[in-house]
Amino acid sequence: MSKWFKRVGAVLLGFALVAPVAVGQTYPSRSVRIIVPFSPGGGTDTFARVVAQKLQERLGQSFVVENKPGAAGNIGADLVAKAPADGYTLLLAQDSLTIVPYLSKSLPFDVNKDFAPIGIGVFMPMMLVASNNTPASTLAELVTYAKAHPGKLSYGTPGMGTAHHLNFETLLSRTGMRMVHIPYKGASPMMADIVSGNVQVAFSALSSTLPYSSSGKIKVLAVADRERVPQFKDVPSIAESLPEYTAHAWFGLMAPAGTAQTITRRLSDELRLIVSLPDVRERLEAMGYQVKPTTPAEMHRLMQNEYEKWGQVIRAANIKPE
Repeated sequence: MSKWFKRVGAVLLGFALVAPVAVGQTYPSRSVRIIVPFSPGGGTDTFARVVAQKLQERLGQSFVVENKPGAAGNIGADLVAKAPADGYTLLLAQDSLTIVPYLSKSLPFDVNKDFAPIGIGVFMPMMLVASNNTPASTLAELVTYAKAHPGKLSYGTPGMGTAHHLNFETLLSRTGMRMVHIPYKGASPMMADIVSGNVQVAFSALSSTLPYSSSGKIKVLAVADRERVPQFKDVPSIAESLPEYTAHAWFGLMAPAGTAQTITRRLSDELRLIVSLPDVRERLEAMGYQVKPTTPAEMHRLMQNEYEKWGQVIRAANIKPE
């Protein structure tokens, strides 16, 4: 009898080991949804549609982008967190996922436990921009003026607790500047007030900065990255004067926790290949993205590091969850 049980156990173990491999080899066998937790037309939506088109071409199944906006991205993220862990519902993830746990008292999902990383595809550096009537044209001049006139300048953000806000709080802490925070309901009204001069400075995504800068409506003081960017070769990076300071957004893919690693690895391999294709890379870089794809493990480490960093910033800024 014991020999029979051992044989059955060996057969079952064999099935357990082979099944995930088989799933990975046959995936996808039907349409896949990519949930974008924001409205159509934004940076996350644009990136999702570029990736979805190429995944469909390469894997032979439809990859359908579905926009599920609301609650600062939490509605779409929650939908994916509660979806079957079969690889057919994916999340277009972005950097704010590492912030939201500190801003909500009743978040319906656990960022650290309910998702399986697939990989980050691109990063988008922030630009430190200013209205044309701001008495500074460089970061050094801004620091000098702001420290000599504490509380006189104001800085805009797309809202309390956004990455723009937290990155600016970090900049104020690193430089000793004191400014008045003006939160807006989105980046568009914030940039409109930068152009009009109602608010003096802000962080703006590189893609959003380009049209305002090229038309001379704003000044670009610095790149919030370790290195300068091709679109603004003469604009210094903040890290040149504040070592290791960076402020960027990133976009990638995640699946529900428990999704077979054979599936997440395949999607990760495809994502890294797709963003590196010459035509895709050229299109993304023209929009201001930096193509720096990661593995699932690298995405996990980056998110853990950002989660810890934002916790410290939010506590120091005394921002309370709502």
